[in-house]
Amino acid sequence: MKNVIYLFIAVFMVACGGTSTNNTYEKTITGYLLKGSDTKENLNFKVIELNEHGTVTVADSIAYLTDEFRKDKELVIKRIELAKKMSETLLAKAKKQSDIDKYNTDIVEISNSIDSLRNLTPDNLRGYDSRNANDVLSVIVRCKYSLVPPGRTAVEETFDFYLSPDGSKCYGKTRAK
Repeated sequence: MKNVIYLFIAVFMVACGGTSTNNTYEKTITGYLLKGSDTKENLNFKVIELNEHGTVTVADSIAYLTDEFRKDKELVIKRIELAKKMSETLLAKAKKQSDIDKYNTDIVEISNSIDSLRNLTPDNLRGYDSRNANDVLSVIVRCKYSLVPPGRTAVEETFDFYLSPDGSKCYGKTRAK
């Protein structure tokens, strides 16, 4: 009997705790969406559905930043390789020894630049040095809501909101897929 009472209390606490978290999320999202706008009542703003959809950890952030760095680096390398090809084309057409020497020098410098870029590592990860890879940076909350702009019909939208781990700040949103 004692165990049943403890189980009931534990279930009750978990149920109340989840509602509190959802209330915090709802308040933060509502504030984010209606900032500088009409009041919640004027727009008939209603949250229809709200649930956690995932988290962004330090490891996720590092992977994203590293991938973006790699993409940017490849784009720069491709542009420099194009300049190298142009120099090689001009070298093939050059007749004066001074032009040939200039293009050969340019091609060597460009090749060195390409090699240097290929060995370049991301430098925008310094803030993560002392962080645990599993630390949560953001909670992703999917929110389906409706609102009625003045003089228009009701609009229903679903977005993923990126909130601080405690749910008190909204960093941004993306349309849910």
